Amino acid sequence: MRTNLFSKWNLDALGIGASLVCAVHCVLLPLVITALPLLGLEMLENELLEYGLLAFSFLVGYTALFRGYRRHHRHIRPLVLFTLGYAGLLAGHFLSPEDWEPFVISAGAGLIVWAHLLNLKECRSCKVCAEEPAEAHQH
Repeated sequence: MRTNLFSKWNLDALGIGASLVCAVHCVLLPLVITALPLLGLEMLENELLEYGLLAFSFLVGYTALFRGYRRHHRHIRPLVLFTLGYAGLLAGHFLSPEDWEPFVISAGAGLIVWAHLLNLKECRSCKVCAEEPAEAHQH
């Protein structure tokens, strides 16, 4: 039997973690930016790192949610919440006034976490999965 690399990982948990790391990085960085040079952590204020975290959280999140949608539950709500949350991350990072940035980013990350939790719930309560043998879902 062929095993899929993604079937061994819980992509929703990884997506939640990536979103939270991205949000914590974006929210806390302005608060500790003055201490970074003293701690030798200038690399954390690197824009490339921020873009990498945003891209990683999108790729993992979209993969997990689309996989849950396509293979298990066919409910669009987790994908919509994820899209809104990711738009919030981007808006907080690129569009919002500096005073609002932590709040917009936190709201976006919250929507992403909610999307992953909803996806996990929907995947676990999938009626199709309960009725079909497990091999049917190994694509």
